[in-house]
Amino acid sequence: MGDMTQLDFLLCQQCGHDVVRFDSVVSIPSILSYRQRNDSIHGKDKVLIQLFRNPQGSHFEVITSKDADVLKVDKAYSEDSWFPGFTWTIAVCPRCGTHLGWVFEAVENYVQSDKKSFVGLILDKLLHQNYAESLLIIPKSYKS
Repeated sequence: MGDMTQLDFLLCQQCGHDVVRFDSVVSIPSILSYRQRNDSIHGKDKVLIQLFRNPQGSHFEVITSKDADVLKVDKAYSEDSWFPGFTWTIAVCPRCGTHLGWVFEAVENYVQSDKKSFVGLILDKLLHQNYAESLLIIPKSYKS
């Protein structure tokens, strides 16, 4: 067996699409989160999980990543951004259309940011690849 970290993905819970490589998950704290905690997710320690509330009153536990295979829908909004200096755009699974989170992009000339963009993913919309494969008869790694 080789290095499994190369195959370590978080998947869309709805359809199993490879959304984000686990090594792309990064900690990008927001002063606007209701709660922050560092937790272990499927063997990766100290993953920053933040609780946010949107203006409609829905709560989301969010992890952040450098990038993800998501599709942006609609336009970018600056109002009600959970990350000051960043616009947000709804992000969905490119395979099934499930809402997975948001793409955050730095507002032009926002000098306090060294990141141009990142993705906020809703934790309960994702499955770890190893867990998903334990539910399958034939793991994805064996498919041609």
